[in-house]
Amino acid sequence: MTDETLHVALILDGNGRWARMRGLQRSDGHLQAQTAVKSVVDAALECNVTHLTLFAFSTENWSRSAEEVALLMQPERWLMTPQQVTHYRDHKVHVTFLGDREDIRLPARCTRWIRSVEEETSQLHPRLRLSVAFNYGGRQEITEAIRRAHLTSGGAGSEHAFQEHLWSRGLPDIDLCVRTSGEHRLSNFMLWSMWYAELIFTKTLWPDYRGSDLVQALDEFRQRNRRWGTAPSSAHPANS
Repeated sequence: MTDETLHVALILDGNGRWARMRGLQRSDGHLQAQTAVKSVVDAALECNVTHLTLFAFSTENWSRSAEEVALLMQPERWLMTPQQVTHYRDHKVHVTFLGDREDIRLPARCTRWIRSVEEETSQLHPRLRLSVAFNYGGRQEITEAIRRAHLTSGGAGSEHAFQEHLWSRGLPDIDLCVRTSGEHRLSNFMLWSMWYAELIFTKTLWPDYRGSDLVQALDEFRQRNRRWGTAPSSAHPANS
């Protein structure tokens, strides 16, 4: 084990294209995705990743068909099954969710499930903190943090004080972000935390992504020179 903090984020993209390429329904692509989630989480544990954040459902995804949204509001079917939740608990993975929980469009059953997963996996010294961005948007997170800061103290005051109002409060800055499916954009994901993240884009569709792909991404990440705005020969500061 290592005491070094390592925060990896993944944009889960390509479920629909995976299904279309096989003549299947979009729902089939989503249902296949849970295999990728479990494989990546297990690899993160083996690689001593301390924080893993998955972009599962964005605030923009509400514009999809009613049928698709209805499935996505059942994350126990496509994100992590009850058996997987138990597996995470037993392997000291603390699962938390980031996003707008007060959105009236969220079914009560879905919010109850989110709370139950957080409670079941809660532990004092987790090996891995798995954060799921669900009903999440980066701009919305920042806008809501500004509103909360002004309501509670009349202003943010400092970066640290402002961060305490983010949905992602308590998480370190993202070190590495991987996006699957060949798209080259952030799509409103963790805009505050990504300020100096290394980016990797892969053509692999999310249902086909596995822990071995994450290991490869980590190998590439560790070969990069993170300059942090300094000259190439300078050492970068420790992650906060």
